[in-house]
Amino acid sequence: MGPIFVAFFAATVFADTSLLKTESQQNRTPTPAVLQSPASKQGLNFVVGAHGLDSLSFNGQSLLVSPESGELQPQKSVFRAVLDALFPRSSSPSATPNKNTDTIDLSYPWGRISCAYGKQDDRLTMRLEVSNTSSEPLGEFSLRLMELNFPRVPEGGTLEAGMFGYGFKGPEWPLDLWILSIPSVADPVYSVPVIRADFGTGALNFCSDDLECSVDIPHTANPPDGTRYPLVITCRDIKPGTTKIFNVSLRFGPADAGVQDLSGDVLERYGKKYPFQVDWKDHRPIGAIFLAGPQINVPSNPRRWIMNFGEIDVTNDKGKAAFRAALLKLADNSVQVLKDTGAQGMITWDPEGEEFLGECYYGDPRLVPTLAPEMEFKNDGAKSAIDEYFEKFRAAGLKVGVCIRPQQVTMVDGKPTHQDAEDEHAAQILRERIAYARQRWGCTLFYVDSTANAFGWINPDVFKAVADAYPDVLLIPENESMRYFAYSAPLNSYMHHRITSTPVGARLVYPKAFSVLMAPDGDRPEDHDALVSAVRRGDILLFNGWYMNEGAMKTKKIYEEAAAERRPEVRGQ
Repeated sequence: MGPIFVAFFAATVFADTSLLKTESQQNRTPTPAVLQSPASKQGLNFVVGAHGLDSLSFNGQSLLVSPESGELQPQKSVFRAVLDALFPRSSSPSATPNKNTDTIDLSYPWGRISCAYGKQDDRLTMRLEVSNTSSEPLGEFSLRLMELNFPRVPEGGTLEAGMFGYGFKGPEWPLDLWILSIPSVADPVYSVPVIRADFGTGALNFCSDDLECSVDIPHTANPPDGTRYPLVITCRDIKPGTTKIFNVSLRFGPADAGVQDLSGDVLERYGKKYPFQVDWKDHRPIGAIFLAGPQINVPSNPRRWIMNFGEIDVTNDKGKAAFRAALLKLADNSVQVLKDTGAQGMITWDPEGEEFLGECYYGDPRLVPTLAPEMEFKNDGAKSAIDEYFEKFRAAGLKVGVCIRPQQVTMVDGKPTHQDAEDEHAAQILRERIAYARQRWGCTLFYVDSTANAFGWINPDVFKAVADAYPDVLLIPENESMRYFAYSAPLNSYMHHRITSTPVGARLVYPKAFSVLMAPDGDRPEDHDALVSAVRRGDILLFNGWYMNEGAMKTKKIYEEAAAERRPEVRGQ
């Protein structure tokens, strides 16, 4: 590939995406920017033509620029569209009508797709029958159902919470300004496949009715105006010689219609397919304990323990005895803080220490003897330092927990390195680490660090497998997807992201869903009531629990206010 072609290809890929449509549209008759339907035609109206929808309107507002915008056609990636523009392929499928009314066929070398359009009140339904007549499995393919032209930039989005809970307020941002942590696609593997778009004169929900395909509004087709959007579905897993059905719909309603108003049946269907199974009744706060820190840099303290301001010597037995005493003193102090705050228990993030800063937290309690051998020091006692540390909390009636990770840890030149694991292996890793911590220390609280990899979120099936194996533990994954809430209480952070509650979308599907919220050292006055409400609805606050601090006192106050608001005599005043 020569330098001139490379430069042209790169410039084309990153150019305005509307340029990619030029070649396919250059021979077509120009059409008005907006086709207005007669004002008398209220509700949903559409006409099916030879290649898809010739027209589509809701309450008199046309939503197609032209019939070509309603064509059923394969969805192309940006790169594929560039290549096709440079090197047209004769094998591209074309849509043709069949003898059945309002049905369009697409023919491929591997088989065919038949799409039957229908109307149920203000719903446009599309029943897609995909037949794979080849001898090879069809892993995944995408179809552009149509490209809608809205009278303004629509607001809405998916109900997906996003990796860091940024979707907690619900789908209400402009579609041309996607928040990077939240995908435009609603994939039923991760979340309920519904995308909402409020376009001022009405609202629509783009749904996978049978939860079999993902739905996507991937980008605007006319930047910077941001009023035109393709509606795309992605279908998967069509085995050779088989036919699979996919049912999708566009559900229209007034602009103030909520997702549950237009798609309550889809929300209910999703909740039944992936039922809520978190059985954790204790929603008191949890203390976070960090035994080490990167700020410590003492040669005789390679694990960077924070006790005694880092002045620890683990190179000899005398120093190890002092370390043990300091660790147990920290445990006693922490117990008192947790009891004073009304906590249910604690999670210790780093019993393995933090010697190798680039790789912590290690998240494998089985490596404590290897990475932090001083933790096994007994000093002529019956128990090792780490065992007695956890026992102090349990003896005080507190739950205990540790940080675990779903990555494989490999020692390279004496240093631990993390390697992403496939889903089945990740589930096995988590089960093994939970089994060890449960058996040795009685742990039931597990913060699951790094629950995303280079390809996105870890599949929710991993958490389902772990929850099935250990229904009596609380899993707290660092990142989140809607379906994670069926099996765990994902971590969200008020401290870092000002998140004050479990995402709205998660509770639409799972009313009993709850989060673990990293509490602030001091909340902003405008957020205080929201945090009280979150606790009242079951969210758990996580605070620094190894010393008494403003965050611990604030957490206690929030819980006291939440409990007071629950009392009937208070509500009646």
